[in-house]
Amino acid sequence: MKKSDLLLKGAVGAGVLAVVALVIARAFFVDLYRIPQDGMYPALPAGSRILVARRPYGDVSDVERGDVVVFRRDEGGQPYNYIWRVVALPGDQVVASDRALSVNGVAVSRQEIREVNGATVFQETVGDARYEVAFSAVPQATPPSISVVVPADHVFVMGDNRYGARDSRYFGPIPFGSISGKKIWP
Repeated sequence: MKKSDLLLKGAVGAGVLAVVALVIARAFFVDLYRIPQDGMYPALPAGSRILVARRPYGDVSDVERGDVVVFRRDEGGQPYNYIWRVVALPGDQVVASDRALSVNGVAVSRQEIREVNGATVFQETVGDARYEVAFSAVPQATPPSISVVVPADHVFVMGDNRYGARDSRYFGPIPFGSISGKKIWP
């Protein structure tokens, strides 16, 4: 057998092995999602693609503030996957009204970073978690005010686009069991 034939056979074998490894990883460990709308803007604008670890948590105590999670929820009788950020954990008291947000009686820290596309972008800090959030100059809708203690085995989630996300301010904390993944890239 010629050296070039051996090289070709090796390359084909490596390619097949890579495809098999990718199929196995996708079937059991990771998923790819496309962000359909701007509810997680500026971190994940509409059209973004993210890699998600499937079943990344042993139990609710493994979830951290700032984690971006995928969860399944019925809306109008139809199941949907949502991708929002965890801002509060079991036992936390959350108070949210218009732009104001406090967790356990402490107002979240926000620093204005920039103006872009008609929105003001802030760096928000909740506990040890830091991330960017946006407030539109002309909100699509002002979310309802809420004051809630997050029940055991639940988390409170919000979209980073605070005026463009249907999140726990509308439907309350989500059960830990509904979380199917955690964003791992980008």
